[in-house]
Amino acid sequence: MDIRNEKTAKAFVEHEGTVKVTSLVPKFTMREETAGGFLELVDHFEIGPGEKVAPHYHDTHEFYYILEGDPVVQIESEAHRVYPGELVHIPRNARHTIWATGDRGMKGLCFAISYQEPYDPGYIPCELPEVAVTERNR
Repeated sequence: MDIRNEKTAKAFVEHEGTVKVTSLVPKFTMREETAGGFLELVDHFEIGPGEKVAPHYHDTHEFYYILEGDPVVQIESEAHRVYPGELVHIPRNARHTIWATGDRGMKGLCFAISYQEPYDPGYIPCELPEVAVTERNR
């Protein structure tokens, strides 16, 4: 699973020294992988305590940036606890879900680079057997 953390990513200064940037996906590094796609959405989302997003997939590169909480993200047969400041990449057509843990719920941002024709709801429900959660140090 591709999880990137703003605390360990390389920081640099741009725009004539006026902006500190921490690049979780450096410029042009996904150019080839995302060629032919388009920015489908940028969403803020919340999941309540004990709630779980129904497993699904879609023809997008999807990214979750965690703002609050310590949810678990499952992509296919991997499940990891993630933390604020981390970015998770979900590859095209990968079955996935995310759920809040503890009593706080979670908040995040979702970005999607799409290859699919517009349709509602934009995802396909699926089965995704639960797997053991990998706990990582912050």
